[in-house]
Amino acid sequence: MKKAAAIFLAVVTAFSLIGASGAQNGENTLDISADNIAYDISENLYGLFIEDINYACDGGLVSNLINNNSFEYPSDNLTAWHITAGEYKAASGEGMNENNSTYLSVKVSGSAEITNNGFHEIYDYKTWDVNEKKVSTPDIGYKKGGEYLFSAYFKNIDFKGTLTACLDAKGNSGTYSFNIDGFEDWKKVELTLTSEVTADGAFTITADGNGTFLMDFVSLIPADSHGLNDSGWKYVSLRADLYETLEQLSPKFIRFPGGCLAEGDSLENLYNWKDTIGPLEQRVQTYNLWRDDAYSRQYINTNSMGYYEYFMLCDDLGAEPIPVLNAGITCQARNGYGDMSSKYANGEINEEEWQAYLDTIALRPGTKEFESYVQDILDLIEFANGAADSEWGKARAESGHSEPFNMKYIAVGNENWGEVYWRNFEPIYNAVKERYPGITVVTTAGTWLEGEDFDYAWETANSKYPDTVVDEHYYTIGGYLFDNTHRYDSYERSGAKAFIGEYAPKSDGYGTLMTKSNIWAAVESAAYMTGIERNADVVEMVAYAPAFAKLNAQSWDVNLIWFDSQEVACSPDYYAQMLFSNNMGTKYVTTDFNMEEEGIYHSVTVDTDEQVLYVKLVNSNTKGEKITINLSGFENAGSASVQYMSEIFKAACNEVGEPLKVAPREKELEIQNGTLEYDAGSLSVSVIRIPYGDNDGSSLYELPDMGIIMPYVHIVIEIAVPCTLALIIVVSAAAVLISKRKRRVKKSESESGKTE
Repeated sequence: MKKAAAIFLAVVTAFSLIGASGAQNGENTLDISADNIAYDISENLYGLFIEDINYACDGGLVSNLINNNSFEYPSDNLTAWHITAGEYKAASGEGMNENNSTYLSVKVSGSAEITNNGFHEIYDYKTWDVNEKKVSTPDIGYKKGGEYLFSAYFKNIDFKGTLTACLDAKGNSGTYSFNIDGFEDWKKVELTLTSEVTADGAFTITADGNGTFLMDFVSLIPADSHGLNDSGWKYVSLRADLYETLEQLSPKFIRFPGGCLAEGDSLENLYNWKDTIGPLEQRVQTYNLWRDDAYSRQYINTNSMGYYEYFMLCDDLGAEPIPVLNAGITCQARNGYGDMSSKYANGEINEEEWQAYLDTIALRPGTKEFESYVQDILDLIEFANGAADSEWGKARAESGHSEPFNMKYIAVGNENWGEVYWRNFEPIYNAVKERYPGITVVTTAGTWLEGEDFDYAWETANSKYPDTVVDEHYYTIGGYLFDNTHRYDSYERSGAKAFIGEYAPKSDGYGTLMTKSNIWAAVESAAYMTGIERNADVVEMVAYAPAFAKLNAQSWDVNLIWFDSQEVACSPDYYAQMLFSNNMGTKYVTTDFNMEEEGIYHSVTVDTDEQVLYVKLVNSNTKGEKITINLSGFENAGSASVQYMSEIFKAACNEVGEPLKVAPREKELEIQNGTLEYDAGSLSVSVIRIPYGDNDGSSLYELPDMGIIMPYVHIVIEIAVPCTLALIIVVSAAAVLISKRKRRVKKSESESGKTE
């Protein structure tokens, strides 16, 4: 039995390694000549898009572990809080300031517990099915030995007694007692608590005594957070492991803070960047557009990840900041613009009704409100780039960054289209260019890959605003990216540049939710990126989206980086982005190699200053391919290395809480007489780096330590192996029983014969 099981497992293991070994099927030749070094390509090509969706910021990147920390969630001020005993309510009238008017009032007679569950999970794993148990389960992640900085504001009405802060997880006794005697007005308490366990739990304040006190603006910050105690990060710090995932991508830009979030869903809730700067206690909090109270996603914007923090994030990462400001228009996907414009076009509503409707969703140029909004946009540029003694430059300096951020881009609008957008865009564009002619304005092509409004956006940009960058967004299915790697070949080179501000493929049929962020999707993205690199003279920037998603609390089904309260899992697409972003030349090298019909995609770039050639190969086949690379004109190119991923199962992915399974590896390659033989494994993304001239290769990008990478085993095999082993056990046991019975029968017959 053991021998049979061992043989079966050996077959499975060998099968799982076929893709990585690169089975040789045919011989294809890629000729690369220094004579074919062509045009300059964008130096800002690969970047990030960060929007507070999927608990990406509050509940994710922002280090504060307390949900609804200021009792400002409008539909339920006590969201995420649970109070036992005593009399309590979310109150107003004695608030800390007008932007933070709600607080918790607690009247104690004996003892009461005030508990926050953190940013809880919502769904069953890999589904959209609400799990009521998870909704009520505390989900603050504590690490053994980790220190947590607790702070909160208290106002004592007539309370006599003791308060105790506790890291409330099973087996945890990290507590600290304090009193609030003499807190006649709002006063801040700050404590450090140490966790004795690695576990998920709640945070609890126990009140023992009698009387009433008020509490507001609660925070619990891990001491290892990025930026903590850094003068530049005066108000906010970031979850360390999530920051590290961004850092490893080496993004050349970050587009923020959305997305739909940058718009708002009503004129009363029109996103205002000025609400997101300054001391956290004074920032305006509101509901998040991705909330869904019916499904327990009570999602608040604390604006802790405000405009200043985004600028600081860009500064730390060396990325260009690209803030997205709405055009004085609420989110068109939410405000019914499509339906109303159709009714207007069909004559179902008249001109007066149409204009009246527009005034409910957009500020009108020429009005006081619109002019004030345009000034807000100009003020943002001063905040980012102005001298420290200017009005808004001073606000930046007071936040911790005296030197300008040197912002070069500003986006006006997100997925906007139609008359109302271009009506509002023109005066904003003119105002920006008049005051700041060096700023590049980013416009938008709407929400489609093509169509009348898409074409009109490009026609308008090329004819009236050729110095702009046009932001395209698309989330695709059915292998669209594979089929359209030449999308940008025919784009006009003398007009506006293209910006793919949001994109991602969905690999339907290869897993659910998180497992759609799999190797097949990564291969499709990588194949598409080879076409983007070929057109990086007209495509200025590109960003996969969204960046972050909390597991079982997602609002979107394909995401770059998944996390829970304790751990992070980077998708295969993340690693494809990492390989492409960190291995990029400055000029494109043209070739005659064309194997796309056979499922092989390629891009060749070169950095002539650093003297390194980058050859990107993507194999979308489930069999390996051998490719011969011939070099001409690249002196002293005697060695090379490759960073690659390869799998045999399209569903191969990384899961939160499990060992890493899909990630890049690196190996050395040999060049003989200007020729390199490379085996591209099945479902693979490969970047071959060839130093030449005086470059000895020592300065090339090195992969971060990935630790142990376990082989991915398909669920069919996961089921088949134990089932097969069980069958082997049953068959073997049956065979043993039959054998024993036969021996007993023979023995009985033998003994019977002797008796006779």
